[in-house]
Amino acid sequence: MSDLLLKNARLVFPHRGVVDGEIGISGGRIDSVGKDLGRADHEIDLHGALVGPGIVDPHTHLGIYRAAHEDARTESECAVRGGVTTMVTYWRVGEPYTDGLVAYGRAFGEFRERLEGQMHTDYAVNLGMLTRAHLGEVPDLVHRQGVTTLKYFAHYEGRADIGHDLDTGYFFALAEEVARLSPAVPAIRLSVHSEDPYVVREATDREKKAGGNDLEAYRRARPELAEAIAVDRLGEVALATRAPMILPHVSSAIGYARAHEFVARGADLTIETSLHYLTLTTESPAGILAKVNPAVRRAEDVEALWSAVAAGGLGCIGSDHASNLRQEKSELWSAKPAFAGTGLLLPLLFEEGVVRRRLLSPESLWGILAENNARAHGLFPRKGALVPGADADLVVLGKLSEPRRVTVESVHSASDYSPYEGRELHHVPTHTFVRGELVADAEGVRGPGHGAYLHRPLGLD
Repeated sequence: MSDLLLKNARLVFPHRGVVDGEIGISGGRIDSVGKDLGRADHEIDLHGALVGPGIVDPHTHLGIYRAAHEDARTESECAVRGGVTTMVTYWRVGEPYTDGLVAYGRAFGEFRERLEGQMHTDYAVNLGMLTRAHLGEVPDLVHRQGVTTLKYFAHYEGRADIGHDLDTGYFFALAEEVARLSPAVPAIRLSVHSEDPYVVREATDREKKAGGNDLEAYRRARPELAEAIAVDRLGEVALATRAPMILPHVSSAIGYARAHEFVARGADLTIETSLHYLTLTTESPAGILAKVNPAVRRAEDVEALWSAVAAGGLGCIGSDHASNLRQEKSELWSAKPAFAGTGLLLPLLFEEGVVRRRLLSPESLWGILAENNARAHGLFPRKGALVPGADADLVVLGKLSEPRRVTVESVHSASDYSPYEGRELHHVPTHTFVRGELVADAEGVRGPGHGAYLHRPLGLD
């Protein structure tokens, strides 16, 4: 007999279909999936609502603008209220995170200690590689610390503070190391922020002199060309080294087209976009509150990316979530980039992709947000799957009797603004479970955080 039984559900199997059924949960894991599963110690009747694996957000930033322990608490609450049960957070040494470019042997453990007891979701970490010394730490980070995603920052090249070791040679050496470790740890991936820093520098200087102060000026300052040039370099190195890579936050039609060409040529390249590149443009009423790197683009880029999602070419979608305040975004060039989005990843993409555009089915959306995102980060099948043995990370998506609009309060982030404010939703998460425990429902978040660090790769045992 199960500890908990979810009854009268429409079960969403990622990439496969939606069927009526029940889910049994025991010891924090799914113990059975099917129909007429019998009795359980506790039962919840879902009255025909959709229930699928918890969402894996592959791209978040905890501790970037606020203290890490504070971000962990508030932003993971934002996540679970929106059905996200696993956050992959990007972290690196150097300002604003640490005092100097210190070794990860010490700094990474200290970062995890700050998050202990604060997270409502489980979490994994994508670590930024910045120095020659960091290259030597890669085997230990992978084998002992359970880090299977590493990041290279192309746009930091040439920066005296954190980019003095970064260049094409460093990137090549890092890719070779990832490729060397890949046979023993197939889940390892190198993710790359792909913007050419020199194009960005030239274009930004030009726009500042011209007096631009809106999202269109910022788009011109970080042009699509910068993304395309950086993707070309990434792709050639991926082909030459055979290193598995992730291309996060693809923002433009040309950036996607270049990446897709390398996939067609045989590169092991997972292409990821972000929520805002599918839902915001330079014409969005949020104005500079929607400043982010890479910049939001024009409507034609949004349409091109949706076509790629529908065709299966964009394998992953994340939020690139970071919390900051309205007062920190009062002027274009000094405004902090990024904004809160993790709690809207499922409901807003369901609204846009399933309800409005009708480009996706529930199972295809869950296929991206749960299974694909989990696979790309060494978390599948413990995460992102609706199978016995998987963690009982589950989200119930209910249909509203009347549409609800996104408000600052409904996002539940520490941020006091949202570029998505006013967007209409017809479906919202009503229950979120992390390892079998109900962590959020219509009444709010239940209890203190019990989220755990995920030592990757994960298996079912």
